[in-house]
Amino acid sequence: MLRVVTSNNVEIFRHFGAKPFQAIGVEQSVGTDFDALLELVKTKRPQVAIVDVELPGRDGFALCRAIKDDPDIADVRVMLVLSSVVSRAQLRRVDECGCDDVLALPMHLDDFHHHIAQVVDLPYRRQERIATGLQARFIGVQGATLESIQDLSLGGLGITARGALASGERLELELRYRVQAPPNVTARVAWVKAVDEGVRAGLRFENLPNEARALVEELCLFDATDEPDGRTTVGLHGNVDERTDFGPLIRRLEPATIIDFNLREIRYLSSIGVRTWVELIGALRDKQYTFRHASMAFVSQVSMMPAVAGHGTIVSFEAPYRCDNCDREDQRLLETTMLVKDGDDILPPTLHCGVCRGELMFDDIPLRYLAFASGQ
Repeated sequence: MLRVVTSNNVEIFRHFGAKPFQAIGVEQSVGTDFDALLELVKTKRPQVAIVDVELPGRDGFALCRAIKDDPDIADVRVMLVLSSVVSRAQLRRVDECGCDDVLALPMHLDDFHHHIAQVVDLPYRRQERIATGLQARFIGVQGATLESIQDLSLGGLGITARGALASGERLELELRYRVQAPPNVTARVAWVKAVDEGVRAGLRFENLPNEARALVEELCLFDATDEPDGRTTVGLHGNVDERTDFGPLIRRLEPATIIDFNLREIRYLSSIGVRTWVELIGALRDKQYTFRHASMAFVSQVSMMPAVAGHGTIVSFEAPYRCDNCDREDQRLLETTMLVKDGDDILPPTLHCGVCRGELMFDDIPLRYLAFASGQ
C-alpha cells in the first residue's frame, strides 16, 4: 500500500486511479493549502507528498522546506509539481528547498509511475523483456544446455549456457514464444566466455525460416500499440547496431500519424546503428513524433548529432547524478521542461540522495549532455 499526501490536482488523481497504482493500492489524502497539507503530512506520515508549487497561502517550496526542517517528518519524500515553464528563480528555490524530485504536468502515466519509484521503494514498470518471453533449447547438442537469453536480434542472440561450447560450433535451436513455435533455426557460435554460471556465448543465425524471422522481428525490436487517443506508442528494446533492421517498424508505422517513442530500454547505439536510426527517422518525416524516457545512450547521441531526433522533441530523459557524500551514482528521470536556459548555459535541477539525503549533483557537463535542449 502506497501512502501519499497530495495537493488538489486533477491529473495526479487520474494517475493514481490507473491500473499500475490500483494493483499496489494507494491511500491518498488531499490538502488544499499550506496548513492543511503540513498537518496531513504530520498526522498521516506518508511515504511521499506531491505538492503543487502554487498553493493558497505559502507556496510549495516553503512547505517542502518546512517538512525537511522538522526532524519528525524529514524522511517524507517530497515531490514538487511545477509549471511547464521553469524560471531560473524557481530552479534556485528547488535547489534550496531540499525536494526529492520535480514533476511537470501533463505527464505520461509510465513516467509518473517511474518518478514515484525513484523516491519510494516501488518496482519500476517495465516493458516485457525478450529474455522472459522467448524460450530456446539446443537440439541434438551433446554436453550443453541453454539456460537463458540476454540479447536477441535478427543476426543472432546472446545466451548463458551450461556445459561446453566452442567458437565456430554449429547448433540447431528450437525457439518458442508462448505457444508459438516456428521451424527450428541453425546458428554458429561467434564467441564464448566462461562465467560463474557456466558460459556466455554469442550465436549468429545461419538461417531464419520465414516464420522464425517474423517472430524474431516482432520480439527483438519493438512493441507498438495503437492508443485510443489516436497515438501509436512504440517501445524499443536493446541495442541499435549493425544487426538492426528497422524495416518491420517502418512498415508497422505507415498508417500512424502521431507517434510516442518510449526509449527507456535502448542500451546502446553504435555508429552504424545511428545511421540506421536516422534512416528510420527520415522515413517518418511526414509524421508527428516525440521521444519519452530517452535513455542515456540515446541522449548522448542526440546531443552530438541533432539529426538523431529529426523534427521530434525529447519530452523526458534519463540524467546522470552523483552523491559525493555516499559516493553513489544515480540516474534520474527528468522532464525537459525542468531545464532552465540561462544565456548559453543549460541548468538541471539539484536533487537529493535517497540513501543519505545529501545533494545529488549532475554528473556530466550540462552543455555537453544537455545540448539537445538548446534546439527544442
